[in-house]
Amino acid sequence: MSKWTFSAPEGYFDDGVALAAQLPGGKLTTRPLFALTPRDYPSDADTADKRPWARFTEHVKALNRDSPDNVSYKIMFFTRHGQGYHNLKNEQVGDVAWENHFSHLDGDEETTWFDAFLTPLGVAQATALSEHWLASIATDGLPVPQALYTSPLARCLQTSLHFIKPVMDAHGLPYHPVVKENLRERWTKHTCDQRRPRAWIAENWPMCVIEDGFREDDLLGTLPDEETAAEHERRNLAALADVFEADGGGAQVVAWTFHSLAMQALLGCLGVPEFKVQPATTIALLVRGEKTE
Repeated sequence: MSKWTFSAPEGYFDDGVALAAQLPGGKLTTRPLFALTPRDYPSDADTADKRPWARFTEHVKALNRDSPDNVSYKIMFFTRHGQGYHNLKNEQVGDVAWENHFSHLDGDEETTWFDAFLTPLGVAQATALSEHWLASIATDGLPVPQALYTSPLARCLQTSLHFIKPVMDAHGLPYHPVVKENLRERWTKHTCDQRRPRAWIAENWPMCVIEDGFREDDLLGTLPDEETAAEHERRNLAALADVFEADGGGAQVVAWTFHSLAMQALLGCLGVPEFKVQPATTIALLVRGEKTE
């Protein structure tokens, strides 16, 4: 069985920790250029399009072309979902009451946050993020994703629909995100992180491709104990390995829609100092994968 090791090479993106520290709540928002660091690349002389992201994309192509067969590089866009009803309830009651009481309920007389949907604000946030993407594609040469993945939780399915589908539509490309169980939020016994059955996803999200082996019922959401940090990291790494294996690793530009704790865990797996992000925020990284037998 193949084994992958992953890292995020330095020198390509601005320091997320420093950027987040300058923002309200210490949480990063989607940055101009998606925080791509202005710099030159060895491939610049052969790149006709001088926009910053176009030059970076050509540089990554050159890295892949010149690397051994067992090493590959991907430009990966990681997006946190927009505000969900669980986030709204947490804001209303405060962290202590949320953690000790409300997070263990399916909802109240006003709202439901079991497998939480987006609030109207969350939908607006995802729509604004789509506009940010479209503007950067036109102005900066941001590449359009070649492969899309999403958590199976409702708020991520909705966020993906509202932010990345318009991008694909604008470029005449199909919108068929792969639904991956391992992109779910860390299991902490909160009802907002339980998921609906596979049949519900298939019926309500027919444009999505549900990965092979996806179970009908939610096994993770029935575990009596919280998922440990190490267990959660293993899920993140398994998801990365799946993506690097998919289609022979052909997709160089990949977009994930998932969760805040999952994003922090992934950063740690890649050796990147962890930071928090606001809802409907995209960060970009260059990810290097090396495969060993």
